[in-house]
Amino acid sequence: MAPTARDADLPLLALLSLVAGLVDVLGFLRLHVFTAHITGNVVVIADQLVNGGSPHVAQVAAVPVFAATVLAVCAVAKVAGAAGSRTVLLVGQSLLLLLVLGLAVHANAHHGQPTPGDMTLAILVAVVAMAVQNAFLRVSLDETSTTSVMTGNVAATMIALASLVLGGPWPVAEAPRRLRRTLPLLVGFFLGCALGAAVAFRFGAWAWGVPAVLSFLAIPLGASLPGSRAPVMPPRASPVH
Repeated sequence: MAPTARDADLPLLALLSLVAGLVDVLGFLRLHVFTAHITGNVVVIADQLVNGGSPHVAQVAAVPVFAATVLAVCAVAKVAGAAGSRTVLLVGQSLLLLLVLGLAVHANAHHGQPTPGDMTLAILVAVVAMAVQNAFLRVSLDETSTTSVMTGNVAATMIALASLVLGGPWPVAEAPRRLRRTLPLLVGFFLGCALGAAVAFRFGAWAWGVPAVLSFLAIPLGASLPGSRAPVMPPRASPVH
């Protein structure tokens, strides 16, 4: 099946998946906080409570901070419109990741020992950046795929492969399109995770510069997309009198 106009955003989605994988690994290695999604934080908090520990403030705060950021992104999209908000949100994410870099480096400035307050602030800013990315997909691209939580993408990829091999449950003609939408996101995120672990080991706090730089590459990709990404709704039938 040939690529469709809808596939124009695949390079952007793959790059954002790479960024999300990087940020999620770096956040978890620093404070055991999942920055790109909140499900993991709820699980970690539950585990710590059951085992007699106390959750880190960043783990607890990540959930409401993420939710509040999504609401803020919705407000931006309402004012600027779906297409108009793309560049604003992508630039915002990049600036937030640059701020994370500065905070992380500052937190490690004292003989390599991070200060708890600065490190917590850095992680929460990273949570805000990833919340912007998650909401961006919905409000600016009308995209149902996710660049940060791979569970659904793995399921969709396996169903598409099963449809190609076994002839169902999706039509054979539909399976390649579904596979083309999910596989780049899986590859991007998993590469981001591997790269994040490598640069964290090699560069320490400066590793946050990698997702920051990559996020700036997403800005022209988002700006070059077609103006309207909303699904075309069928015209409403005129009432019969």
